[in-house]
Amino acid sequence: MEAAGATPEVFFSQPNTAGFVDNLSRLFPGEGVHIHELFPPEGVHDRLAVDADGACLLLGPEGCRLPREARPYYCRLFPFWIRSGRQMYFEFKECQALRESRGGAGLLKRLGMTETGVFDLYHRLREAWGLLERR
Repeated sequence: MEAAGATPEVFFSQPNTAGFVDNLSRLFPGEGVHIHELFPPEGVHDRLAVDADGACLLLGPEGCRLPREARPYYCRLFPFWIRSGRQMYFEFKECQALRESRGGAGLLKRLGMTETGVFDLYHRLREAWGLLERR
């Protein structure tokens, strides 16, 4: 990310709060025990900094200022997610791409993504976060 233009002030470490761990447990249903092991209460995790309004410091008027391949997996995957083996997307009124597309297929096309690519990114994210694949 730094090689693509991310400056040091966009990175910081944050304590593993109960709210953070609860959110991860909701994103990965049935994996709460493993999530708690990976993100213990006394630990910290790295994240991207946000401004007073909660917007990522890398977000510009046209979206993320970093090339897609330099973004963290979660950012590349957003607004898509995998739940119970099926692709879905989060609905946020602030998401310009979502507002300008009509459903998941239009959103995939608008973002230059494919269903296969979404699944691949999701699995890479799981691996990067230390979540073993569930079979």
